Amino acid sequence: MEIDTRFPIKLNAVSDAPEPLRGALVESIPSGEPARLLVHAPGFTAGDEKSPATVLAVTSNGWLVASETEEGNAGVEKSDFADTLFLELKSILLLGQLRISFAASGAARSATIKFDTVGDELYREAIDLVLSGIDPALSGAVEKDRTESSAFQTWPLKIRNEAQRFWPQGQQFLAAVEWTAIFDAAQRLLAPAGALLITERELVVISDEEKSPAEPPPETPAVEQAKEELGGIISFIPRARLKDFQVRHDESFDVLTLRVRAAHGEEELEIRFPSNDEKAVAEAMERMSHSRKGAS
Repeated sequence: MEIDTRFPIKLNAVSDAPEPLRGALVESIPSGEPARLLVHAPGFTAGDEKSPATVLAVTSNGWLVASETEEGNAGVEKSDFADTLFLELKSILLLGQLRISFAASGAARSATIKFDTVGDELYREAIDLVLSGIDPALSGAVEKDRTESSAFQTWPLKIRNEAQRFWPQGQQFLAAVEWTAIFDAAQRLLAPAGALLITERELVVISDEEKSPAEPPPETPAVEQAKEELGGIISFIPRARLKDFQVRHDESFDVLTLRVRAAHGEEELEIRFPSNDEKAVAEAMERMSHSRKGAS
């Protein structure tokens, strides 16, 4: 199989992966356990940052990421579904990044893959497979709730498009909340615009990605700058991993804290949103809690 040196591609078999990644996959995937998905991303350089070539493999029991090292070898990060905490997909211009958080030895760790966004649908497929592996009982296809389109109808265009694109397939709609960016008195950005989507199987948190760390020109107001985001961050949190949540008020905003736990460790995620959306966020989370109790 010919390997694309520019964009991510789906491999047909482990033997299609280039060395040294092929050898690392052979050693790391248990014998007799077929790979359900293999995605190869070539190495590339962006500015001062060099990203290695990688292969993401999803099997029937878990996943692994093989990455080239500067020494010409390959390193591997892997986890079973039972220890996978959540997944985060980031895109900014032509650069995509998938981060998979997992638990090992009582602590949270993560594996990161960087790729050209031309291939982001391959990584979205991988995310769906991992989420299905974590909670197979809620992975059967069902008709989308018709309230989905009306729930997003009044949202800002960018957040609405992200919500429609990353809405979990085949999942019953429970709640959706959207919020605006938060600024302090000096019009400095405290937190970007975002949204929370809740289904039977997962929480999806959408957050605008900010511009580069470079300071904007003095004549550019911070509020206008925030309207020109270059990408977004989409976090997929399995409800099977959510052990607790809290909505609290801070000085200039409210915070939704999610505590996620797997077999061998846990991690906390904090989501900032405007204080005037506290009731909507709290009601959405309570609706999720009640639906879980009703199903148990």
